[in-house]
Amino acid sequence: MAAKKRVSRARKAKPKARPGNAKASSGQIARLAATVQNLRTRLVEEARRRKLDQRLLAEAKRARARVAQQISALRAQGAKLAKQLQRAARDANAREAARQAALAKITELRDELRRKREEVRRTSAELAKLARESAARARNIMQGGGLAAETPAESEPTSAAPQDGPVSEKPST
Repeated sequence: MAAKKRVSRARKAKPKARPGNAKASSGQIARLAATVQNLRTRLVEEARRRKLDQRLLAEAKRARARVAQQISALRAQGAKLAKQLQRAARDANAREAARQAALAKITELRDELRRKREEVRRTSAELAKLARESAARARNIMQGGGLAAETPAESEPTSAAPQDGPVSEKPST
């Protein structure tokens, strides 16, 4: 059989606590306590920052939603105003066309009125002339001259009356 190694079971000596070690460990504990306090402070500040960031993020989301809602409302209002503007422009164009048509009709009617006035003047002058001639014939007949007394010279002015000539009467305005 193989030989076994002997292991001593002697206790290993623990290092004895030195008086300098006590000071070092209390300083070390103080540093660790300060570090822990510092870490706690940082953790609290980080929690506050995160809470603030979350609050700001939520506020930004709400603001973004409000802005989006306002934008959609403004778009709808803009579309409505654009339709009203187009309708007003069409109405204005239609009114302008109607006004132009009315002005053209007025001009046409004035021209027709002018032509009819001239025609009435000519007809009135002709009727007045015929009335004078008729009165002259009636006078001749009444005076006893009869139809034979009428001379051809008197009948000529009737047939030679200007049809479209200028009239000496001025129209009343």
